[in-house]
Amino acid sequence: MQSTDRTGTDSADRVFASLSTLFERLSCAAKSSTMDVVTQADLTFSQFRAVTELGARGAAMSVNELADAVHLSVAATGRVVDRLVSLGLADRREDRADRRVKRVSLTEAGHRFAAAAADARADTLRDFARRLPADLADNLDAALRPIVDADTDYFTT
Repeated sequence: MQSTDRTGTDSADRVFASLSTLFERLSCAAKSSTMDVVTQADLTFSQFRAVTELGARGAAMSVNELADAVHLSVAATGRVVDRLVSLGLADRREDRADRRVKRVSLTEAGHRFAAAAADARADTLRDFARRLPADLADNLDAALRPIVDADTDYFTT
């Protein structure tokens, strides 16, 4: 049973509102710093999404798999891959089992770029945490620690 405050708004709704506001503001700040990395590399958003997906997978993907993952057509994904290959961020090779299939993976430069984008996002969170007054930082950590350290996975139903 959820607790209810005097105004009738239940605690889950209050937490939702606070988390939504916090995540929206953090997301905007992180997007800004990440987009700086993306624009310096002269990538489109679709190209960035492909690099991010390839980096997250950590293994070569077929062009069809990549297209599904980034929600683009196979033709558009092929053009994205062409650009990433020309920039030296990705490598495209024939599949060993089926030469009709092309496998795409990040090059070392592609991995460095993906790491730089992730670092930019992490730096945003780190800067936010450092700007918090010590008492707020301690309270936020105390509130979050039981959630992230719990044996219960609150992220699944």
